[in-house]
Amino acid sequence: MPIIKSNFQPDNFIFRSAQLSTIYASLLRPIRRLKFQRERIDTPDGDFLDLDWKKVGSKKLLIILPGLEGKSNSLYSRAAVRYFNKKGWDALGMNYRGCSGEANRLLNGYHMGASADVKLVTEHAVAKGYTEIMLIGYSLGGNLALKYAGEESENLPKEVKSVVAFSAPLDIQKSDERLNEWYNWHYLKWFMFPLNLKANRKKKQYPEALKNYRGFFMSGNFVYFDTNFTAPANGYDNVRDYWAASTARPYLKDIKVPSLLVSALDDTFISANCYPHEEAKNNPNLFLEMPKHGGHCGFIRRFYERSWWMEERALEFYERLTVDSERLTAAAAKAVR
Repeated sequence: MPIIKSNFQPDNFIFRSAQLSTIYASLLRPIRRLKFQRERIDTPDGDFLDLDWKKVGSKKLLIILPGLEGKSNSLYSRAAVRYFNKKGWDALGMNYRGCSGEANRLLNGYHMGASADVKLVTEHAVAKGYTEIMLIGYSLGGNLALKYAGEESENLPKEVKSVVAFSAPLDIQKSDERLNEWYNWHYLKWFMFPLNLKANRKKKQYPEALKNYRGFFMSGNFVYFDTNFTAPANGYDNVRDYWAASTARPYLKDIKVPSLLVSALDDTFISANCYPHEEAKNNPNLFLEMPKHGGHCGFIRRFYERSWWMEERALEFYERLTVDSERLTAAAAKAVR
């Protein structure tokens, strides 16, 4: 499928800055907190996942996969829930293991490749009777959504109609290394503090399993963290094994449900090889859109908007698919007659 030419353009010149777009989107957007209905489900390995529902009585469901250390009440999650509720969709915010306000039970937690939990949540939603499901993933969640769609290519529930991923770091190693650059130091510290808090608690519970993890707070980087915590905590032989097993990129060729990846060219988090040109050209189900501006999960047009571009784009993609599908069905029926 040819690469899509993006129509995204900031109305305010301030948001041509990747840094300002990223920070405003994740921290400053004026979006009210939402009241969710929480449901806890058990995982096959003896852990649990907390799911936050916001229902309007629809058979259509949006499943939101947050970014690193994100949750159902993160600003981008709230924006998506609010927008899709208004459009007549139910919404489900997935809280990864340890991200719902309560520590998970096991040593292992969520990470870039934990798509088995996405599979569990999606199948749980299907069992509730939803007939049309869209997955939206942000950053880490985008990688998870695409990985799940590719892994389950032949077995993906028919109810899953589309996948949309924003700013997915498809090369984990290079993206980890890029976050070490000086212009990303504030993001690095923002992430490392809560991650190290959780890791320190796990080290106290499992000292032998995490014997190489030193346990610190505001120092460190993702290469060190993935080497000494993420990989051993989640059963990988080493960090390279973790990186290779967790990236969605090898699975993109197998995706059979219409999927859109939107990554801004000025994104300071992801590396140059996170834009899968060849995979998009060779897979008719994979659409790649690369706006000039947008930052990392930013895509802000102006300071205040009734709806934000990411949610509008996701629904536009879905509705275009629906129209095209109906047109093809009608044409096929006419041809038979």
